[in-house]
Amino acid sequence: MRGVRKLLLVFALAALLALGLAACGGGDSSDSTAAGTTTTTTTEAHGSGNDAGGQSGNNGGSGGGPDNSSGGSGSAAKGSSSFRTLGGDNSIQNFGNEADTGEVEAATAALDSYLQARSKGDWSESCAYLAKAAVAPLEQLASSSSQLKGKGCGAILAALEGRVPAASRASTLTAGVAALRVDGERAFALYHGPDGVNYFVPMVKEDGKWKVGALAPSEFP
Repeated sequence: MRGVRKLLLVFALAALLALGLAACGGGDSSDSTAAGTTTTTTTEAHGSGNDAGGQSGNNGGSGGGPDNSSGGSGSAAKGSSSFRTLGGDNSIQNFGNEADTGEVEAATAALDSYLQARSKGDWSESCAYLAKAAVAPLEQLASSSSQLKGKGCGAILAALEGRVPAASRASTLTAGVAALRVDGERAFALYHGPDGVNYFVPMVKEDGKWKVGALAPSEFP
């Protein structure tokens, strides 16, 4: 069980790394450590038009910089403001611009469908909502396993997450996505989960539809 969970973590981090590299337009394909992968994702958020917002919005203010240009809404910072921490790292909270209601609803539908399928162990259905940037690293890493080589996304997820207790896969998206920070085809979905825990999930727009960019949501620190 411990080995499976460790492999699952590596796969999830690799998916996040691929998302970051794809957004940058490429990069070398050398292996990275888990810490390096996490740093890459955070750096992407820092470097995406947030310099202006980092001065005023980064400390939990009403949102300067990027929020002023999002969807023409005067309350653009409202959705993500509750996720900001005074003096903390708000790079994800200030990523890009605040999405409009339609985009938030579309992202919520995709994320909810993915998390529900994942919680039920419906791996083929789960794969339908995963972004290519999240699936490609799984297939690449699986190619080095004699048991998973040549398998598709559903079979890989079944092997990796099928042994994880269902309770650990239960959806934490209980009240929908509260904010969607968008920069082009990339985004972060932010939501309030049970017991006061806040989560974020990278999202990718493919063929006009939002897809999930990671195997599981991440908790805000």
